Amino acid sequence: MLKNANPSIASDFKSVKFSIDGTDHAYYEVTYTDGSTSGKIEAPDLKIKTVTETSAAPTIQKVQVTDGQIIVTFDKEIAAGTKFYFVNNFTDNEDNSFCEGGKCIVDKSTSREMSQAVSVDGTKVTFPINDDDLKLGKKFGIIVKEPHKFRSCAKSEPVVTTPDKVAVRDPHKLTDADKQAIDKAIRDANTVHGVSKLPDGTGDWEGTLALIEFDKEGNARIINPSNVEGTWDWNNGGVFVPGKNQDGTYQVIDESQVTKFPAKDLVKNIAPKSPAIAVDTDKGEVTITPPAYKDPGDDTDLASYTITYKDESGAEKTVTATRTVDATTGKTAWTSDGATVDADTGVVTLQIKDLAVGDTITATAKDKGGLEGDSDPLTSNQASKKLETAKVTYDANGGTGVTNGKELNKGVKYKLSDNAFIAPENQEFDTWEVNGEKLAPGTEITVDKDTQVKAIWKDSPSYSVTYDWGADAPAGKDAPKDTGSYYKGDHYDVDATYKAGDTVEGEKDGKKGTWTFSGWTDPNNGTMGDGNATITGSWTFAEAPKYGVSYDWGADAPAGKDAPKDTGSYYKGDHYDVDATYKAGDTVEGEKDGKKGTWTFSGWTDPNNGTMGDGNATITGSWTFAEADNPKDPKNPGTVTPGSVNENTGNKRINSPAIVVPETGDAMSTSFYVCVMALIGSALSALALRLRKNSDQ
Repeated sequence: MLKNANPSIASDFKSVKFSIDGTDHAYYEVTYTDGSTSGKIEAPDLKIKTVTETSAAPTIQKVQVTDGQIIVTFDKEIAAGTKFYFVNNFTDNEDNSFCEGGKCIVDKSTSREMSQAVSVDGTKVTFPINDDDLKLGKKFGIIVKEPHKFRSCAKSEPVVTTPDKVAVRDPHKLTDADKQAIDKAIRDANTVHGVSKLPDGTGDWEGTLALIEFDKEGNARIINPSNVEGTWDWNNGGVFVPGKNQDGTYQVIDESQVTKFPAKDLVKNIAPKSPAIAVDTDKGEVTITPPAYKDPGDDTDLASYTITYKDESGAEKTVTATRTVDATTGKTAWTSDGATVDADTGVVTLQIKDLAVGDTITATAKDKGGLEGDSDPLTSNQASKKLETAKVTYDANGGTGVTNGKELNKGVKYKLSDNAFIAPENQEFDTWEVNGEKLAPGTEITVDKDTQVKAIWKDSPSYSVTYDWGADAPAGKDAPKDTGSYYKGDHYDVDATYKAGDTVEGEKDGKKGTWTFSGWTDPNNGTMGDGNATITGSWTFAEAPKYGVSYDWGADAPAGKDAPKDTGSYYKGDHYDVDATYKAGDTVEGEKDGKKGTWTFSGWTDPNNGTMGDGNATITGSWTFAEADNPKDPKNPGTVTPGSVNENTGNKRINSPAIVVPETGDAMSTSFYVCVMALIGSALSALALRLRKNSDQ
């Protein structure tokens, strides 16, 4: 301000000295560059202001025993020219009154000004300190003096340094190894240049390290050995043996002197291990095993794991296996939303055959999350397994054509296809050969590598052609014979000797008729198949009609004579015998119309000459009648001369009823002869009556 008021000579100022006389007068004295002075000059306009304000109040941030600096924040920015002081060792209990009444005065305690060493950043001031400035249980103070303001101050006490958090699988369930790691982290974090800053034993406990223990929630307690009930093992050189409670914790004398660390400040959750994916081609399975969750060091906080894959159709699939723990029994159980899972182990099993060819199966595990401030569940690195594939190919081995193979996941069962190759000439398919083993089509193999299926051929058998028309066939007709030998696929000609509709006249079961052929049925249509060919046909028999023979000689015939009868039946062409009882010229004495005479037969007329034609045969003949001559007795007309002979019989008979007088000497009387003649007359009358009846018939 003085230089600004005297710009013309300001450059000659070497220094300016101000002084105050009480509160009413102020003076300045200028020393110039040439060594001269202005003398003491009063500055009447310069007023002395009474100090009423207090320097900005400091707040000491948490200080750990291993910190190399102390950070103090203020409620407002610090003015230029502010002085800073560090009290690193209070004596005579000055720490108790250090901040009382805002005096911030220490008389006996050690303090040092640090104004030039601190760094100021707005309201934050950093104080650099030495390794031995801080010690557990040893308070320190900060004094702040802004220009024209009263001093302000703050005091604090360093605490055990919080170590970097130890990564554990399950912050909710620390293992012994976890606790050992945390113990080491606490000790390492509180050691500077090889010197422990923890409350290690002193005096009688010299050389006894601070005791660290954990409760069941994982909270840590740091205990000074001198604050623990215990004994000394003099047999081992005077080693202090701390006392233990029934629950295993140390027997502390003064609980207020125990430093405690909540577990959340000591551990951090790390992601679970990845599930294990294994492919078993022998079983044709893929197993996904969750990270272990039972034994110490395992992922005991595992909650679930998720599997992704593609099914045989290529569709994306996601399966989640979830782990639950019974709060009462502690028993673990697994369930799954879409795959087979072992309820006890959590192992998920997939069938390789159900997976897309060359599919990549992935799996990630998720835990339950950590403690306060670290509670988000974490997911493991992704495990993945790509299925190995193998090709099945077919080798024609001299054949031609194509039999399609397939690419498969290793471990999948494959059914050998039917042969589609065309065999070499005069050979046929026998079997497949796989890895030196002969296998039939349809056999299942497990594909665990690229596999070639080779066709094995064998000489084709030759086959024959036979004709079969069954047992019913015309007599004298034999089925055709084919003496050829054919391979599969060869052409053969079907017999043309017999065609459908051919007929043969013949007999069956003693009956005559017509045999008709059905024609040939060839299942192979003239091309040889896999076996002998049987060409079939059949004959059907239809019996011919039968005819009868009858005789007819009309109505004029001798009385008592009947035409012959033929009771036989004849097929066309059959021979029959013409009746021989009556022959041409045969005569019969008889009557016609009351006249006696002779009937003469004409003989038989057969239009078929004894061979049956197309219909019934009628054989005809006829009788002619010739009246007999009647010679007269000249002496007695109307009488027959005794001794006349009947031509038909050759016997003599009496043709007249004339009474013959007995010769002389006959002993019979006349009456006897009369009676005899009466009887003869009756007999003749009866005979005449019968002849008349016969002629009428």
